[in-house]
Amino acid sequence: MTTRGSLAVLVSFIAFVAIGLPLDRSSTAPQQVALSVLPWTFLAIALLLQPRAVRVQVGVLVAVATALECFGSLVWGAYTYRLDNLPLYVPAAHGLFYLSALRAASLPLLQRHARAVVIAVTFGATAWMIYGLAARPIPDLLGFVTWAIFIRFIVRGRFPLLYAVSFVMTTTLELYGTGLGIWTWSPVLPALMLPAGNPPTGIGAGYAAMDALTR
Repeated sequence: MTTRGSLAVLVSFIAFVAIGLPLDRSSTAPQQVALSVLPWTFLAIALLLQPRAVRVQVGVLVAVATALECFGSLVWGAYTYRLDNLPLYVPAAHGLFYLSALRAASLPLLQRHARAVVIAVTFGATAWMIYGLAARPIPDLLGFVTWAIFIRFIVRGRFPLLYAVSFVMTTTLELYGTGLGIWTWSPVLPALMLPAGNPPTGIGAGYAAMDALTR
């Protein structure tokens, strides 16, 4: 895909999140179903423009992410959505997010400065993790654990720039979504009794781990 195409995907995803989440903030269950039509349509059109390998990769990630969402939210209760369900737009949003991260990491500007971007994000993630441990009423231990996973992928993973980009995007999305009350993290993870922030500071590592499962 061209640079212009990659930017179009990224900007469209940002617009979708900026507009879509506030609409969901006060939606009823039927309205939420109706809202879900647009992201699925958007994802289908976006994937038609991608190489077959990318379509397969995104499809696998959507399947993995949906399974993890069902377990993490509906079964485990690590976090809950506003209506105590799994919104139908969430799987599509995972696909759009991952495709946007792939396209962002392919931008020539970021490619040329990949090392600097990765270092900057790593330092930023570390500072954010320390803040979660020190400056919150309850230390964000889940943030620390997920930060350690992120560092592992940055140091030993095959695509550190993608992991750095997805970390920034995930952190931004988590702050936005939890700020709007679309979903809320449990202050203590059930069963593990591990304190967690809302959102956990290192949760951006999630896409690095899921990416490893798609290749």
